[in-house]
Amino acid sequence: MIRVFTWIVLGSLPVLGLAQDWQYAKTEDGIKVYTRSSELSPVKEFRATGWVQADPGEVLKALLDFEHYRQWYDHCEKAELLEKQSDSTMTYYLELAMPFPFSNRDAVLDLTIQRTEEEIRLSYMRNATAREEIDGVVRMPVSEGIWILKPKEQGTEVLHQFKGDPAGNVPPSMANLFVVAGPISTLTELGEYLDRME
Repeated sequence: MIRVFTWIVLGSLPVLGLAQDWQYAKTEDGIKVYTRSSELSPVKEFRATGWVQADPGEVLKALLDFEHYRQWYDHCEKAELLEKQSDSTMTYYLELAMPFPFSNRDAVLDLTIQRTEEEIRLSYMRNATAREEIDGVVRMPVSEGIWILKPKEQGTEVLHQFKGDPAGNVPPSMANLFVVAGPISTLTELGEYLDRME
């Protein structure tokens, strides 16, 4: 059965650091993206919202399958699990491909999973010590975000929010273009990835 994958606004979902200054940025293929200025970076923070006809456990499984991030996560060059401390805490590595002439960016992230009857929340924050920096790859000084999965009838509400700073010589104006296009690509590809896994 072909999975129906549609993204909608989720104004009722709780958001990390929610403020009233989110600005609508773009809708494409039903995916809505909002941005706002970040106090940690010249690059804007984004929030992408939607709904997928899939069980929250299926979505969670995809989010924890780091080795297959290249199949759906926008500009992912490499991702891998570094350490699993428990079923709810782990550390992973993510490298993002950048267009010429810029160097790739990477991040080491601590992930925490919180489960309640209402939602599954995945929060990730930069870990500055778990892996040494790699020559030729720029370590992002800011990288943090959340995924929120809420079970609903015949599907799951999904929210992805992220703030980051590519640092180096990437102009903020260029990075801000990826802030809008990136989550649209990611959520679209995630839906197609879940279709293939069905």
